[in-house]
Amino acid sequence: MVMKKKAQAAMEFLMTYGWAILVVLVVIGALAYFGVLNPQNLLPEKCTLPMGLYCKDHIIKGGTPGSISLKIENGMGQGIMITSINITGQILNCPIINLKTTAPGGADKYNLLDGWHLANGKDGSVTITCTSVAKFSGKTKGDITLVYCDDTSVNDTDCSKFAHTMEGELLAKVE
Repeated sequence: MVMKKKAQAAMEFLMTYGWAILVVLVVIGALAYFGVLNPQNLLPEKCTLPMGLYCKDHIIKGGTPGSISLKIENGMGQGIMITSINITGQILNCPIINLKTTAPGGADKYNLLDGWHLANGKDGSVTITCTSVAKFSGKTKGDITLVYCDDTSVNDTDCSKFAHTMEGELLAKVE
């Protein structure tokens, strides 16, 4: 008789906590379904590049075609020539922009180099046209690939011998 009472108490204990756990799981599932627990909505916007280049501001415009604008500051200790920028990601499809011919304000010629000249300590803006930035509400992530050479490479007029590649990250809301 005592054994049955203990089994009944244990069963009631498990059922009570079982129902409570089931309710918690249903609530968490509902929050996840409606996007409240989407980690990308909880993360702050950011645009990061490796040390030396600083992404001061950014904006992603949705639509077909869409665009991504970046404001970049050079803190590398010397001037650089940026020859190309590529951004790819979840919903981002932005072909490589060749800055040798389409630099902001027209192609620069600096020390016989072609590209976007960014002097040390200066900043500039570039807009990259994307084939499409899907209609999307929320934040999206993209990978930035930037190719540059220093502006003193007079023997490397096309920045091919001493080209450097930097990779960064963009997490921003599509506007």
